[in-house]
Amino acid sequence: MNNRDTAVDIVKAIGILSVILGHCVAIPQMPFRHFIFTFHMPLFFLISGYFFKPRGIRTSLICDTKRLMIPYFVTCGAVVVLTSIKSLFLEDNKSALYYLAATFIGSGSSHLCLYLSDLPNIGAIWFFPALLVCKNAYLLLSKYPINKRLLYSVIIYIAATLIGRYLIFIPFSILCGLSAIVFYAIGDYYKTTKCKITWVHWLIGITCWFLSFRFSRILLVQPRTDFYFIDVVGSTTATYLLYRLSVKITELCKHNVIMPWIGRNSMYILCFHLIDQDLGFSGFITKSFHPICLVVSMLVLPILCTLLYKKIAGIIKVKRI
Repeated sequence: MNNRDTAVDIVKAIGILSVILGHCVAIPQMPFRHFIFTFHMPLFFLISGYFFKPRGIRTSLICDTKRLMIPYFVTCGAVVVLTSIKSLFLEDNKSALYYLAATFIGSGSSHLCLYLSDLPNIGAIWFFPALLVCKNAYLLLSKYPINKRLLYSVIIYIAATLIGRYLIFIPFSILCGLSAIVFYAIGDYYKTTKCKITWVHWLIGITCWFLSFRFSRILLVQPRTDFYFIDVVGSTTATYLLYRLSVKITELCKHNVIMPWIGRNSMYILCFHLIDQDLGFSGFITKSFHPICLVVSMLVLPILCTLLYKKIAGIIKVKRI
């Protein structure tokens, strides 16, 4: 029997589509781009934390390396190879070398810190090594009661954010992963304690979300949260609200298969989005059209590539059997 929560898949679909929309930096008039950043990356760490299961650290590292770092290096390798091919026509070999260096640095963007702030960055796929760090750092805390886990995660979050924002960047987004551990811990805390959400929680959460959107910046890639606990509470509220909305969507549209499919395959979509983002395929395809066509292309192209990949992988699997 399949006990998979379809609503969670829909939340992940909303998250990955929001990630892509948030990267439409070429469109200055893109509405509510900053609003997207209040929840789109915390969402994935919260969901991952909700499904946390304690296991041996060695087993965890092996499994997470296979699940996260192999796709990371395959995707980065594809970017390097395709950039090299592109360079043959443009007579520019700097881009390929740039992304080769960025692969082993694991940075998602430029940073605000004092040291190593402007290294080559690979882009959106920084999330993979950051999640590996986050999950396994939290695993080391799993021997403690849930309340202490949350407390220690808050301390790690504050320390990592301060170091990463003001002092130095550490390769493979280690500090970004440690900064995100607070969201991972909240996901585990909610599942473990089964705490009830009252109207008071909603009032505080929505207020924090508004303040975060209006006056703060949440950029886990740097890492940066200007209002700290207000930002954390706001992002958590936004994620829970999206989950409740997804539950309603599931109830009203019981035969909806598109959004759950996107959610289940969000990792592949992120990989293809990175290739598109770094190589500029969508920009090349739509350069003679209205800017909205770029947005549509950036959303549709990674989904179509994922669909094609899944079809080919399915055919190969059947032939092997």
